[in-house]
Amino acid sequence: MNQQSLPPCPYGATLRNWRQKRRYSQMALGLSANVSARHISFLETGRAKPSREMVLQLADCLTMPKPEANRALHLAGFAPAYPTRSTNDQDLAPIHRAIALLLENQMPFPAIALDGNWNIKGGNAAALHLMQDFGFEGQSNLLEAIISQPPAESKIINWEEAIGLLLSRLHTETGVTPKLDALVQRLAQHFEKHATGSGFDRSKAVIPTQFLVGGKTISVFSTIASFGSVQDMVLDDLRIELTFPMDDASEAYFRAMP
Repeated sequence: MNQQSLPPCPYGATLRNWRQKRRYSQMALGLSANVSARHISFLETGRAKPSREMVLQLADCLTMPKPEANRALHLAGFAPAYPTRSTNDQDLAPIHRAIALLLENQMPFPAIALDGNWNIKGGNAAALHLMQDFGFEGQSNLLEAIISQPPAESKIINWEEAIGLLLSRLHTETGVTPKLDALVQRLAQHFEKHATGSGFDRSKAVIPTQFLVGGKTISVFSTIASFGSVQDMVLDDLRIELTFPMDDASEAYFRAMP
């Protein structure tokens, strides 16, 4: 039987999709996993069957999210490696304490907890105040909140620059869940409808988001905190967006919040 006539291989197709998503050649992935490019080719076409260890090794090389690594194991005929605990499981208590500490210690500046689909899982008082000023109060998904506002109604002054930068970031996150892919597509359509195509200046050291509230221009940038050692899928994709003021006026705005 030649390569073209081989039956479809579910694991092989997933491996190929993730390899291409990460922009690896078969040779590059093979070097990373310490196997030959030929073996990678055989795995993708179904001519070779992976061991459980090989599935996990390749998942690590491709930085697959843990749900996708479990899915790859299932397609290869193995049990999942990563458990899904209830959110109140005692094993997760230290992580919940760490999240609460991150949010509280960021005060008086905003911090918000998001899952992999950009659902809002929590935030400190400054973040909730800012979301209220933005008109996002009551929203459970940050991307949905942005999509719901045309630029004319948005408090973001540099809307085109800020949303263009956000889309650039989101394109590195797609392919993990259908919900996120659909949200990114909707945001891209929203951007295309309202943007003029000028994009953003990639030569800048920092591209802040600027918004108008109370007649004042507030300029902020953010960094992301995630939990690299968490093995449970409940919190695997959770990250904390920590927002900082770009200038003295913006810092004064947050410090003066009630």
